[in-house]
Amino acid sequence: MTVFLVGLAVGLAAAWLGGLLRGRAPAPPPRAARDPGVGPHLLPEPALGWLLRAHDALGVWVSELSADEEGPRAERVVDGDRLGVAQIQAVDRRLERARDREEGGAERLDAGTLVFRAAGGFAVGLLLRAGHDVASLHQAEHDLERLLEGVRRRPQVVALAQAQTQAASLESVGSVGLRLAYHLERCLDAEVLVAAAEAGGVRVVGVSGRGDRRLLEAVLPPDAELARVARGDRPQMLTGGDALGGVVADRRHREGAMLLVPIAVGSEPPVGAVAIHLPRGEEPFGPARAELVEAVTKAGPPLSRALEAERAKREATTDLLTSLPNRRTLQDRMRQHDVESGALIYADLDNFKQLNDTLGHAAGDSALQHLARIIREQVRGGDTPARIGGEEFAIWLPRASLELGMRIAERIRIKLGTTPWDWQGRHWPLTASFGVSACPETNDQVANLPAQADAALYVAKRSGRNRVEAAGTGAGR
Repeated sequence: MTVFLVGLAVGLAAAWLGGLLRGRAPAPPPRAARDPGVGPHLLPEPALGWLLRAHDALGVWVSELSADEEGPRAERVVDGDRLGVAQIQAVDRRLERARDREEGGAERLDAGTLVFRAAGGFAVGLLLRAGHDVASLHQAEHDLERLLEGVRRRPQVVALAQAQTQAASLESVGSVGLRLAYHLERCLDAEVLVAAAEAGGVRVVGVSGRGDRRLLEAVLPPDAELARVARGDRPQMLTGGDALGGVVADRRHREGAMLLVPIAVGSEPPVGAVAIHLPRGEEPFGPARAELVEAVTKAGPPLSRALEAERAKREATTDLLTSLPNRRTLQDRMRQHDVESGALIYADLDNFKQLNDTLGHAAGDSALQHLARIIREQVRGGDTPARIGGEEFAIWLPRASLELGMRIAERIRIKLGTTPWDWQGRHWPLTASFGVSACPETNDQVANLPAQADAALYVAKRSGRNRVEAAGTGAGR
């Protein structure tokens, strides 16, 4: 497996750098979503320095929320001879807004033209000198798409590397799924998803580099073809439809077909399944087919062991519907002795009873899972998002300020309101209300934050819903 990781790293690096440093002819439209050649292990150096020199630019930025800091963190390489402190700070602030609003574009600043992209809590930017031509602008946009994809994949690559230091019996479900997805993508030159069959449903536990990361941790509809194969209701199959059952509302239909292969241990019922996107609709054959069969067969035992271990842990610590931590886990995290400050967000879906009464409880469950996915995408790596009952969620942000808690709550509110959700073809707008408390700003004891956040949430509901309120205030956002 160490050889596989080295091969993966070298392949990613070579493919990315080859594209990044090639001649600067007019570039085709960005293709990062389907290009496997991104090497997040190279960030922030030397990749940012290479980008700066390749474009003869004034600066390159990566902006993200750090898991252990109270504010945004900017990784940047700049030309200090041509940029002043105020100009650098202006770009920092602009990328922070772009990250929170998930914006992209090109803007003229005093120092030059800032090209930027943002998604999933990250923003990247390239400050070009005045006088650039259209071709160089297109190439900058193309390279930024690939840089953004790289920083978004960085947690996956880190998790993949960390998984190899553990014995196979100690692997998590996610590490088995991620390893299998990346291995099959390399062998078959195809986008791969891995799903695991659990008591709460069939969950996507592995997404290869080319895949849509929004699918990771998604619980598939029971009648989705991939879910049926993972449970053993259907045998291996080739399908041209949506094998995922529309789990991501705005996911476009992919050309070609998907090969669905069950993952099992011997003659036992499947413990999961693999979905392989085949653009030309042709199944693998010869050595590629043999590699597929061997990889899926070897993945069966470790996936089965990991599912059994996680099942025991999940019953005590996790909400089965959303796969988020439960109230008990949230309380344990907030009681950690080394954390004496932080922000707590309470969130509640608006008009949830009306949704349940109109569309049914299955639709309500789907809406809760939708909000849980958005929350998971928008928080920092060290935060604890939890479902604490019914339609109510909480997010603990250790060492975060009240201002940062308000900003993250607002980010989730906007994302929920602008991400389409429907149930069996019927569109239903979703909104949520939020209450935020923080230690030491609203109380000097972490233990008192839940009551304050709940009171602020009540104010948000009473004030018209779809808003963010801070504890002890009467003005929301």
